[in-house]
Amino acid sequence: MRETVFDESYNVREVLDDVIERVALREKLLGTAKQFAEKKREEKFTLAIRQFEGLMVDFLRLYQPILERLRSYREAMQKEITSLRSSLATVNGMLEVSKGIEGLAPRVQQLEADGQELDGRINEKMKMANKIDDLFNRVRPFQTGGQGQMGRDSLSDVLSGMPKDLFPDTPEPAKEVTRKAGSR
Repeated sequence: MRETVFDESYNVREVLDDVIERVALREKLLGTAKQFAEKKREEKFTLAIRQFEGLMVDFLRLYQPILERLRSYREAMQKEITSLRSSLATVNGMLEVSKGIEGLAPRVQQLEADGQELDGRINEKMKMANKIDDLFNRVRPFQTGGQGQMGRDSLSDVLSGMPKDLFPDTPEPAKEVTRKAGSR
């Protein structure tokens, strides 16, 4: 049973760690904005909080395909964990029977090693499943809460409260068309 095998879950673990890191950064920004809002009690901080929440919702919408893949991976992993636990129970049963027979000392050692390997694989998969569960628990308030109703209108309300010098002037499309026509 012990051999070097390609780690099929490496990519999933990397993506999971990356998404968790990005969510954690956004949660930290939200937490900081909420602390400033509590201290200063100014309207611009509550607007900033709403904007950060809207950005989190947009982030989750953008990453929805990845989250769906993680969800389906979690379901498949749960089935695999159940199968591994069944195998571990079988190995443990065989181990108990083999311990009672005197001539099977090498077999007992092999069964113990197999049991430890199965237990390690189960623990590794459970850690990953717990990380996925933690991620979904962290993003759930932004997926199902009242945040979905924050559309572009409320974002423009937030932006309208900001100073105008923060936004560069954008040329209007109609003016550019006349410039192009005049240069011919």
